[in-house]
Amino acid sequence: MGVASVGADGESRRFRSCLLVARRGTETLPFVRALHAGGFAVLEREPDAVSVQLVVSAEFDLVAWASDSLSTTDYGVMAAAQRAGVPFISLFEAATPAKVSDCLRAGADACLQLDADQRVVVAQALAVLRRRGKVEDGEESGVLQIGDLSVDVIRCEVERAGRYIPLTASEFRIVEYMARRAGRVVKAHEVLNAVSDEFEYRPREAQEVFKVYVRRIRRKLEPTEAEPRYLVTVRGFGYRLEGGTPAREHSRAAGRTA
Repeated sequence: MGVASVGADGESRRFRSCLLVARRGTETLPFVRALHAGGFAVLEREPDAVSVQLVVSAEFDLVAWASDSLSTTDYGVMAAAQRAGVPFISLFEAATPAKVSDCLRAGADACLQLDADQRVVVAQALAVLRRRGKVEDGEESGVLQIGDLSVDVIRCEVERAGRYIPLTASEFRIVEYMARRAGRVVKAHEVLNAVSDEFEYRPREAQEVFKVYVRRIRRKLEPTEAEPRYLVTVRGFGYRLEGGTPAREHSRAAGRTA
């Protein structure tokens, strides 16, 4: 199920979870990164008895099961997930019509290749959740709106007042992470560790790395880089994503915070 947590501001927040089961050596990184971009926390496991129990435990919003050599066990897991009402996606390194049709008949809700486009992965995951009644009407539009800033987590695009902002993949992940926490102060190492799959940053080293990203993002995002209105520095605390409030108002808010 989705997990509710309470942030520093006391507001209840919800994130989605995915159990990804794949045999050792399977290239899952593109799929994992796609789900991260769509706001899913991912737990990876190899297929075993415990994994099968987790599939039907209802502890996860979504289950993704990767197997190119489909076996009786694979089909049995799909059928069990269907009986338990668990949203289930079958994954392949190389999908064929025969594999896709067999999995859908066995109980899978959808089928994808592991290297599918990020937008397709997120859209398919949300579509499966909608069909299973796991998304309430209007709960997940795929677009995070902060003032006149739009962050489309399905298309992986950012617009400011209708103008497309060309960001790199890393820059987009940072903006999306902060957009999901708009108005909250976040620390550099918190952001970098959330968007990085291969490295864990310590607070001190994260400061310098994040400053580089901030400069790059501001050059593209801010109307005037010297007077940031969207990616705002809160001195002594961290950074905050806003919806374009004029710089003078930010200054007054910072003064009240201090």
